[in-house]
Amino acid sequence: MVRNFIIFCLVWLSLPALALTKLDASVDKNPVLAGEYFYLTLSADDTLNSEQPDTSALLKHFVVGPTSRSNQTQIINGSVSRQTTWRIELMARNPGEYDIPAFRIKNVSSAPFTMKVVANTSAQMDADNAFIRTELTPSTLYVQQAGIYTVKLYLGVDLIDGALSAPELENANISQMGKNSESQEVVNGRRYQVIQRDYLIQPQKSGTFELKAPMLNGKARKNYRAVSISAKATDQLVEVKPTPPQFAGAWLPSELVDLSEQWQGLEDEVQVGTPITRTLTLTALNVTKEQLPDLPNIDVPDVRSYPDQSDRTHLVRNGRLISQTKTSIAYVPQRPGTFTLPAIEVNWFNTVTGRAEIASVPEQTITVVGNANTPTPPPSASSSTNTPNIETPPQAEQLGTTDGSGTVPWWLIVPGYVLWIVTMLLWWLSNKQKKPQAHAPIQRAQPINNVSDIARAAKAQDAKALYHAIDGFAKAHHGSIERWLALWPEAAQQEFAKLRQSLYSANSAAVDFAQIAQAATNTRAADAQSKSKLDSLY
Repeated sequence: MVRNFIIFCLVWLSLPALALTKLDASVDKNPVLAGEYFYLTLSADDTLNSEQPDTSALLKHFVVGPTSRSNQTQIINGSVSRQTTWRIELMARNPGEYDIPAFRIKNVSSAPFTMKVVANTSAQMDADNAFIRTELTPSTLYVQQAGIYTVKLYLGVDLIDGALSAPELENANISQMGKNSESQEVVNGRRYQVIQRDYLIQPQKSGTFELKAPMLNGKARKNYRAVSISAKATDQLVEVKPTPPQFAGAWLPSELVDLSEQWQGLEDEVQVGTPITRTLTLTALNVTKEQLPDLPNIDVPDVRSYPDQSDRTHLVRNGRLISQTKTSIAYVPQRPGTFTLPAIEVNWFNTVTGRAEIASVPEQTITVVGNANTPTPPPSASSSTNTPNIETPPQAEQLGTTDGSGTVPWWLIVPGYVLWIVTMLLWWLSNKQKKPQAHAPIQRAQPINNVSDIARAAKAQDAKALYHAIDGFAKAHHGSIERWLALWPEAAQQEFAKLRQSLYSANSAAVDFAQIAQAATNTRAADAQSKSKLDSLY
């Protein structure tokens, strides 16, 4: 018996597949209540795994839910039958008579029929259990202006499961902002659970378009049983204005744009090599963070600038999108003088007034002085550093008395010269007694840094420590970094510029620490020569 069954199955499997000959369509309820879910069933007399009925025609009058498919094969008295069934969940919102169109699969069509939908006396109760409110801010948009579409779902019953569709607007980019937020509100004396969802809407074409509101389809728990629940907000028309033809520059439509600045290290006088940081903050309403322009960095002669990468953020507050970008620029003056850091401007279009405007920060003038440790030039040969301040003999005009010829009598001049000669003699004797100590070494404070400190920092590739070591050594031996850098090879100067840039900018090139250390070591001879010249002045 078992052997015969196995042989029969093998023969049956070897038979050619049955062809589709019939397609039937039916519903489980007719008539149905408005707002009530029912099932449309399509049955085909064949196994169809890759076919799916087209339900787009049902969207005109029905809310179309999920579609399920099942296959079944039966063998009765050697006769094989196969069947594929699709079940489509539908709901009609308004009463009336609606046509269920014919469905076509593999050149086989089902018969169309009419569906009757009657008024639901409990519809008002369903509306009280769930409803949706929406708001678009602002209500009128310009092309590429960002609007916030706020959707609030009010639930008066426990929702078991449900799906809230997304809004639709032709020729517009729509995306959800963040996650859903939940709260509670009391409406008409009844407490509702409120689920809020914010959408970012950016129209890409001017004109008047219909904004299709989202729709809720789900199941809720009512009197200890699961019932279907649905809600839909009201569609609205949205006017999208075009870009004004007279506007020039990058298109930035907003209700408000503000550009502000903050300074760090800015004083009445700034020393050479001291960094000054300018932080620019650009804030705009109803534009995305990607729409904010990059702030320009204008080069100033003899002032190196190191712009940092912009930090862009946005958030939704009180139904409005707030976008912001922050950019920091470090300025390092290279020589003494007066420099003007330029003003920065951003063109934007005011969507409230309909006019082009400019957000700006003013220019800033800085005064740069030499380093306080810069040594003074040596005195000229005609002067002596050890010569005391001795008064010259009094002049005739200072005495107030003259003879008849207008000259001072000789007997008054001689004592003054004698006094001056005696003073010079006493000074010479005093200086002669101190002569053995004249060439004694003078003890001076040792510099904070030396070349070994620079070498250690370079070997560790510690940019901050290396910069401080070079700065301390340069100030102690040369007065400033710039004076010492002038003795370095050009390639080493470029590597030091990269080192300085790495301290003020996140985007910087790789630094050759070994080349910087080698340049510092090679310039020690020049430093020693400079030191011997300074020692000879004492």
